[in-house]
Amino acid sequence: MKLFIDSADIEEIQEILDEGILDGVTTNPSLIKKAFEKYKKKNKSLNLEYYIKKILKLCKGKPVSLEVVGNTYGQMISEGKIIYKKFNKYKNVYVKIPVNPCMNLQCSYNADGILAIRELSKHKIPVNCTLVFTPEQALLAAKVGAKIVSPFVGRED
Repeated sequence: MKLFIDSADIEEIQEILDEGILDGVTTNPSLIKKAFEKYKKKNKSLNLEYYIKKILKLCKGKPVSLEVVGNTYGQMISEGKIIYKKFNKYKNVYVKIPVNPCMNLQCSYNADGILAIRELSKHKIPVNCTLVFTPEQALLAAKVGAKIVSPFVGRED
């Protein structure tokens, strides 16, 4: 098992890195936005892309997961490819895809997360599968190519 911090706060990430126990970082758009706004107060001239690259460089080869915001197959594939191309200079970007992107019971694209994981994996883009609540979801994500599976254990409790 590996230990990942769920954060985009550079100071917080650095603290855990210094302790020598961190295997990687997983983020999401809201974590990045919140951390960037805090950081920007001290460093006014920086932009979001620079901030993300700073996290990647800080982690020196440890996986850093950047999550897509789209929730359909096409959106997740397009965003995943863009994220990977734009930020993989440090060779540690993982694209974070929800196992099930549906937000309501009437949703008709509940398998799009699994399909997107499979497609991105075919293109050698490493994927971290998120929003995993059951062992079956984790197994399915791994079977279609997810390199990392992020279970939501605390939310189950």
